[in-house]
Amino acid sequence: MKNNLKLGVGMTLLSSLSYAVLTAIVKMQSGHVPTPVIVFIQSIVTLILIAPFMLKDGLQAARGCLNSRSIHLHFIRTLFSLGISYFLFLAVAHIPLVNGLLLANTAPLMVPFLAFFMMSQKMNHRLWLPILIGFVGIILVLHPEPSSFNPAALLALAAGFCMAMSMLLVRMASKEDSSATISFYYFLFSTLISGIIAIKYWIPISGPLLAILILEGSLFFIVQFSLATALKNSPAELVSSLYYSNIVFGAIITAFVWHVHLSWLTIVGIVLTCLGGIFCIMVQSKANRIVQAAKG
Repeated sequence: MKNNLKLGVGMTLLSSLSYAVLTAIVKMQSGHVPTPVIVFIQSIVTLILIAPFMLKDGLQAARGCLNSRSIHLHFIRTLFSLGISYFLFLAVAHIPLVNGLLLANTAPLMVPFLAFFMMSQKMNHRLWLPILIGFVGIILVLHPEPSSFNPAALLALAAGFCMAMSMLLVRMASKEDSSATISFYYFLFSTLISGIIAIKYWIPISGPLLAILILEGSLFFIVQFSLATALKNSPAELVSSLYYSNIVFGAIITAFVWHVHLSWLTIVGIVLTCLGGIFCIMVQSKANRIVQAAKG
């Protein structure tokens, strides 16, 4: 049962802020550190930091995390989850931070379509209006005119697609495995896969640079740990909706660090996209509660 709403809200905001700060630091490093190196260090630092939590209940419980009936789902999920970082980090090197975060958060608008094709899940007709609102917002943010459109924005949209796929794959894997098992295989596979990819792009790493990379990995750990804690203490729809606050944090960071002020058209697009995503989350959550009540 959800037992501490204030803790859940606080941890959601902490996770959201940490994600915005992490992405901002990555943007500052663009052109100096290859993205595959950043993602690998991020993965291995998170794996090291999460290990004590995996072992807190003893070796026997930790071994239990190895038991999985859906290794293939964990592997595929890891590929898409890594895609979120690769695409978003590449995108923010060329577009404003807030735009990258917004487009990466379009997953709730994509999930209904992917669920329809992947899981034969019927479309809830109440989703059409929120989806339309969200996609109108995306168009306003993208500025699709040839003179102002930045193709790098498509990379951020690809991050949103990867996030949607990751969400669906976690949903599928959770039918067979515990959340601890899902987390273990994600951190393990992400470290191995990103490590192999990083070999080709490896660069000499100085002490100060290593400290920054470790900071990024620590922030990613905070993102994951805070989000997991939030989901244990608050309804999933509240956490998902509040997570859009990372866009607000991104806008504040963009204004103060890069002195980029958003146009009114972009602000309207951000508001519409966030509203569309939040409404989608609410509609789907209500539908899930009705289904669960019918089964119960």
